[in-house]
Amino acid sequence: MRLKRAWMRWIAAIPVAVCCLDAQGRGESWVPKPPPPPPVETLTNAARYIEWKWRMDVTDPQTGVNAKTATASVREMAQRLEPTEPWCCVKAKLYAYLCDNLAIGMSEHDWFPAFAVWNRYARPVSPVVGRRNQKIFARYNADEQARMNAGNASGKWTFWKDFDHSVPEWEKNLALGFPGMDRRLRDNWRDEPRYHAVSEVSQATLRLIDRLIAYGEAHANKDALRVRRQVASLRRLRAGPPQTAHDAMMFIYLYFFCSEHLDVIQCRSLSIIDVVLWPYYQADLAAGRTTEAEFREQFKHFLWQWGSIDNYWGQPVTMGGTKADGTTEYNPLSYIILDVMDECALPTPKFHLKIADNTPRGILLKALDMVRRHRPISFCGEGPIRRILTHYGYTEDEARRFYTKGCYEFCPPEGANGTGVGYVSLVKPIEELLAAAARNEFSAETYEDFEKAYLQAVVANMVEATEIAKAFECHLDDVNPANLTTLAVENAVKTGKDAFANGASRGNNTSILTVGLGTAVDALMAVRSIVYERREMSLVKLGAVMRDNWAGHEELRLRMLRSKCKWGTNDPLANAAAGRISKALSRAVNGKPNSRDGRFFVSGHCARQFVLQGERIGATPDGRKAGEEVSKNLSPTMGADTEGVTALVLSLGSLDSIDWPGDFPLDVMMLPYTVSGDEGLEAMAVIVHEFFNRGGAMIQFNIVDAEELLDAQAHPEKYENLQIRVCGWNVRWNDLSKSEQDAYILRARALAF
Repeated sequence: MRLKRAWMRWIAAIPVAVCCLDAQGRGESWVPKPPPPPPVETLTNAARYIEWKWRMDVTDPQTGVNAKTATASVREMAQRLEPTEPWCCVKAKLYAYLCDNLAIGMSEHDWFPAFAVWNRYARPVSPVVGRRNQKIFARYNADEQARMNAGNASGKWTFWKDFDHSVPEWEKNLALGFPGMDRRLRDNWRDEPRYHAVSEVSQATLRLIDRLIAYGEAHANKDALRVRRQVASLRRLRAGPPQTAHDAMMFIYLYFFCSEHLDVIQCRSLSIIDVVLWPYYQADLAAGRTTEAEFREQFKHFLWQWGSIDNYWGQPVTMGGTKADGTTEYNPLSYIILDVMDECALPTPKFHLKIADNTPRGILLKALDMVRRHRPISFCGEGPIRRILTHYGYTEDEARRFYTKGCYEFCPPEGANGTGVGYVSLVKPIEELLAAAARNEFSAETYEDFEKAYLQAVVANMVEATEIAKAFECHLDDVNPANLTTLAVENAVKTGKDAFANGASRGNNTSILTVGLGTAVDALMAVRSIVYERREMSLVKLGAVMRDNWAGHEELRLRMLRSKCKWGTNDPLANAAAGRISKALSRAVNGKPNSRDGRFFVSGHCARQFVLQGERIGATPDGRKAGEEVSKNLSPTMGADTEGVTALVLSLGSLDSIDWPGDFPLDVMMLPYTVSGDEGLEAMAVIVHEFFNRGGAMIQFNIVDAEELLDAQAHPEKYENLQIRVCGWNVRWNDLSKSEQDAYILRARALAF
């Protein structure tokens, strides 16, 4: 089944003075328009129901209000209460209103309940938080907002306040359950506004479970097996911690819904799922409470909740790891989970597999085979990630138990509520230096002088970004108090701090993400060649050519485009330049204190900004024209990795991943015939291990053929389930714009030669 996504579109620039921005830089006030849903009465089987559940209202209107009414009600409540009550308490009352009044439902077609807030792009509290954001900006950070918006408009960066990367302490909370989390709060009680707010949220969550139980009991007739089992699970969760695998999945599902849809704090992890569920599943089998077949069905429905929500950048799930005794965390349930994920063939959830020397060969090969068939899997190197975390002061045990979140960022298991506040362009300073040269306002006698000026400009932008973030992150809990997240983080409960703002036990870190390393390196190499080695034109003339978007210099543009002296070809000069950029960024940012009891870290991940920022960057000397996309993550410019995957891995391996503690991802595109059969799987496994042996942290694959992509472009109806890896997520080919499709075709063609 295909989720129709013809409505998906993206804004090209960050608007000035929008409300809180999401993980990809869009305003929460932006609401996509989905196609009209089918009539509810047509959802007559499980497959049909779970596909549409999160794209239309399937709740019982007799049980409460719909999302539109709820949105109006919380807006009125916020305006009435804000002048007289602490903001954290106001937001908690909005949450409680939703728990007590939203329409709910259960269906014999599903293993999990339904809620009237089904559209993640139209969450009732989002507009309220957006208005609060503007008040806080105006009150405390008007200068920072102006600088932020100016940089957004110019293409220097893409910046926002981030509330989209929270991770609850899953193992601790599963051991407590919702009632135990409430008792932990009481045990650490203080008569302070934040405790009252978190208590309001905790009690409202329990009341929501009570409502679900009452509704299910009233509708659990003899033919509604799944409804009866939902009620039984909810009763156990109301009394204590999860007792079965279904309970554990229900707990994760309810927490996710309440955090993201009601409290407007994105939950960017569903736990290390095979490790978390394995003991429950073993106990279920031993007690005769379930069968493998039933678990497979439940887990399929679990995945389909997010498949139906279908947020563009995907919902992350971690798998695997290493136990304290050095043995693998992978277990028999890991294979079942991958089986179900393979069967569903959904772009989301996306799976992050921890890979180490102890990883079972069968797991790695199974996952690689799934990747060949476009399943959303990326591979995380345990060794390199543990090395990075311990370098920055985390213990060996914390590093061993690391979580992944977001696209594939890694973090310690306690202290995972970090932010990614924005993406700094590594390409824009080159455009600006050449523009200044064309105006006779900048000169450089040697290439080394040019590169030095470039590095100074990039570092200045990175430092300015940290200054802006440091100023406005002081007020994250003034904008969007993370009441439910605070309930789910032990240190926050004990200290009375907001978990997302500054309450994590090991620091709430801030990532400064980067865009276009590969394009920046390629442009520097082109400046070196054209101006300083071949002396084909002066820096002034090159600046004028870039200003005119290569007009009259097509031969030179094509020559630069086809140059082998580029990032990703294992060229020594390009590798060395990338290394100098890497070290300069690291020295300027990594480990510097933020305003949230944490540190700043550099990230190599760029989300979709390689397209959006590219639209705001002029021509560059590597042969790129104005407005074209720039390179993605730490990977080469699209089509530049012409020397094969070995050269690509060696290029990335020339960098020190310790300089990129936010994340260190590599995208690999390969032709299907090169990875076919058992030999192809072995080749992919070698690539994965070689990249990790050289210090790389995350690797992901696109296995595509240019002719197939061209056919898919011409005949989309034949390729409804074809998926492409964009950044840290998969997207159906038919949902990409033609320009993005053309870029993938271009790169696939380059691989063929």
